[in-house]
Parts: sequence; structure tokens; C-alpha cells
Amino acid sequence: MFLCVATLMSVAAFAQAPTTNWPYLYPEFKEGVLNVRSKTETALFNIHLNLGALHYVEDGKIKEANTLNATTLVIGDDVFRNVGGKMLKVLARAPGGYIVEEIRATYSAVVRNDGAYGTTSLNSTTTKTFLYNENAINQYDGYLMTDVYKDLLAMKDDSEKLPFRKSLYMVIGMEQVPAERKAVTSLEGLDKKALKAFLKSEKIDWNELADLVKVMDYIVANRK
Repeated sequence: MFLCVATLMSVAAFAQAPTTNWPYLYPEFKEGVLNVRSKTETALFNIHLNLGALHYVEDGKIKEANTLNATTLVIGDDVFRNVGGKMLKVLARAPGGYIVEEIRATYSAVVRNDGAYGTTSLNSTTTKTFLYNENAINQYDGYLMTDVYKDLLAMKDDSEKLPFRKSLYMVIGMEQVPAERKAVTSLEGLDKKALKAFLKSEKIDWNELADLVKVMDYIVANRK
């Protein structure tokens, strides 16, 4: 069985925690290669952790990439796959599929309705990408108030830490299954008794990537 597992250190921590002014996976936009069908596109990329969108820099401005036909994204040693329109980081891969990680941040714990962050609601004329008046550097519910890369980069640390959570999924074909016991034991097409016996005999640790690959391979081999 071929297995590639990312280092646990890279899974455990960010190089820099996201902030309300910088809701991104990486501390700066990094050069990457996006594979779209039969062609590749090179740019400075980053992933917006609240919107779940892939952003890139063009002519000094941040824009949102169309990932409809994208397959993979490579940034340094990190590999991402398109899962339901989102580029999710691949932590492990095997013949049965992939284990991917989704990191989502939320402004709900830090954004108040008293105008503390410059606004109380999204203007109906605002575009759905996140582009605002370039002179107003602020944010609301993940929508950035500037699209100028150098301006956003300069003020990223002058803000609160942004709460985030990590979720692991098994990607089997076109299906995205939460990598947790409850979700797996609820899957249709598996002998529940045999599955529970397998999980017990293998002493599956749901926090171990190698064990998650075992579970994924079991599902592929035994699902009817």
C-alpha cells in the first residue's frame, strides 16, 4: 500500500496564527501552481480561512480564484485538492483516496454589532468576493475592506487573533466523509458489526493519520 503522510508538526501549528486583519492560512501570499484541467497557472496564492476561498495577487491587488475546474494546488511542500470547490490540504493519500484538512476561521466571536470594526452589516451593493473601498481598511464577517495586498500585509498584526478550528475528512471518489467514528459508523453499505470489530481490533486512533488511512481503505474494500 502506497502511503504519503504529512508531518505532524505541519498539521499541529501555523507559522503564524490568523488575525482579524489577516484571515489567511499563510503569513504572506506564496508562489504556487494551480492545475486547471490541462493547464497550470502560477501566482502568489493564499487561502482565506473564513470564506474558504482561494485568493491570489494580480497587479498588487487580491482577487478570488475560480476553482470550478481546478484539480490541485501546490504551494511549496503543501498539496491541496479541490473538494467541493474548496482547496483542502492533503495530509495523506492512498489508493482508496485522500485524507484532507479544512481549517476554518470565524469572525463571530470577535465582530460586534456596535461598529467597533467599522460597520454593522454588509452593504447590499457589496460584491460577494470581498472587495470594498480601498481607503477603508477593515473587515466584517470575513469580507476584507481592502483589496490592496501591500496595505493588508502591513496591518495584519494590528488586530485580534482570529479563532479557528480544524476538521479532517476522508475523500473517497466524490464523497467527503468526516474522519470521525460517528460519521464512519453511520455510512450506508457497510456491515456495522464487522466495521466495529475492525475498529476495535485495529485500535483505531482517530487522531492518527495512518489509522485514518486504514479506515478509509477498509471502507473502499468492504462497502457494497
